[in-house]
Amino acid sequence: MRSPLIIALFHPLNLAVLAWSIAAGLVAAWWLFPLGLLFWLIMVINIANNRSLRFTYDMQARTGTLSPRFQKLYDQVMRSHDRIAKSLISASGRTRRALAPVQAEAETLTNRVYTACHQMTGPENYLKIAATNTDLEGERALLVLSLEGVTDPVVRREKQEALQAVDARAQKIKGIAALLDRMEAQLSSVVSALDATLADVIRLQATGAAQAEKEVPLLLQQIRGQSAQLKAVEDEAARVA
Repeated sequence: MRSPLIIALFHPLNLAVLAWSIAAGLVAAWWLFPLGLLFWLIMVINIANNRSLRFTYDMQARTGTLSPRFQKLYDQVMRSHDRIAKSLISASGRTRRALAPVQAEAETLTNRVYTACHQMTGPENYLKIAATNTDLEGERALLVLSLEGVTDPVVRREKQEALQAVDARAQKIKGIAALLDRMEAQLSSVVSALDATLADVIRLQATGAAQAEKEVPLLLQQIRGQSAQLKAVEDEAARVA
């Protein structure tokens, strides 16, 4: 997908306004050119800053940038958000305005999910490398075996320190694995929450704007709760890193 700015610059209506501005300035009066140019610039900025276009462009640009484990979950979150946005297209004006904050909050949560998934790339890569290139259990067994019968205090201390280092690495790997599992579980919870939000949005379109206005605060609270839980996992990841 082309960027929103490129779409705005090459939009047929914008090109037509630009051509009219040039022609009017050359043929009619010179002041028509800067006036038309101003209108053209406003139209370009309006399209380039279109929230839906920018979000769709960002989503497509992010495809394939995450590890397979988290890319799949992020794609599910993105699809859930997209369904919420599309469901509001057919809503009446008042109902759509009432539910607009829900879409905005879902978009904020989707962006946070991407940040969290991207943050997990480093820990997951470390875990994969450690699992592939390291046999900590074997290394520890050899160190324990080598301690038997060692009487020299210096040699014994060095081997014990090496053993402690192996145990520390094993503990770190265990912690990272637990963190990745927790993040995966939290992202699954986000997907379920957004799917439930979609069902509520569709239901509220049927019940009417008054009911939507009444229930929107609760929907926003639920989405923000997911953001808070996700942030807690992110903070834990930062401490592990």
